[in-house]
Amino acid sequence: MKNASNAGQLNGLQSLFKGWTGELKTKLTQTLLLDSKQYHIFKNVLIQKGTISTQIDHVIASKYGLFVVETKNRSGWIFGSVENDNWTQSNFGKKTSFQNPLRQNYRHTKSLSEFLGIPHDKIHSLIVFWGDCEFKTPMPENVVHGFLKYQKYIKSKNTMLFTDDEVNIIYEQIRTIKSHTPFLSGFQHTRSLKKRYASTTICPKCGGNLIERRGYKGIGAGNKFLGCENYPRCKYTKGLD
Repeated sequence: MKNASNAGQLNGLQSLFKGWTGELKTKLTQTLLLDSKQYHIFKNVLIQKGTISTQIDHVIASKYGLFVVETKNRSGWIFGSVENDNWTQSNFGKKTSFQNPLRQNYRHTKSLSEFLGIPHDKIHSLIVFWGDCEFKTPMPENVVHGFLKYQKYIKSKNTMLFTDDEVNIIYEQIRTIKSHTPFLSGFQHTRSLKKRYASTTICPKCGGNLIERRGYKGIGAGNKFLGCENYPRCKYTKGLD
């Protein structure tokens, strides 16, 4: 009966905060559902590598691993798969394409892994959808919608990956990143994104090298373009004048 009562309370809260933004809902959910003694939560973590920056919505440090959380506030039907470059939101017949959040968050986890010197397999990628949306294609376990499934995924990771001392070190490392994040970091990150997509050598989606290729069929037959070396896993292309 206690579990049913908790579920009812959470569903009530979900309805109450239906109009809030995804990031605000995520912060609220973390506060309500996660023990602050076990889970250390950071919002808007900016990883700087040279002139390129990566902005992460939420990082949760725990002895069960690091959770890198990407939030999406969407409505309508959501279509997508691990293999797709882009996913689709269909809302009252209007279709909108957006970047595959799994690939987006993969860059985030890799950046954090390299920056902290932590094995990538000790970082959990989690995509959280808020809003009045519904998945219309099967999603992997780390793509969830709403309070309860968000909590369920995090609590499902119960294998100890870090000692308490290691968690404290990670906590201080991330806290240092946050304290040194410049005031204009949002503008700098936007500028970094523009620079990333303007590059003719590095793929902005996965970080692989861009290679000159030539189209062999369709309307682009015979035309040269830049394609990612990680094709077909990454299908990013950039036209050449």
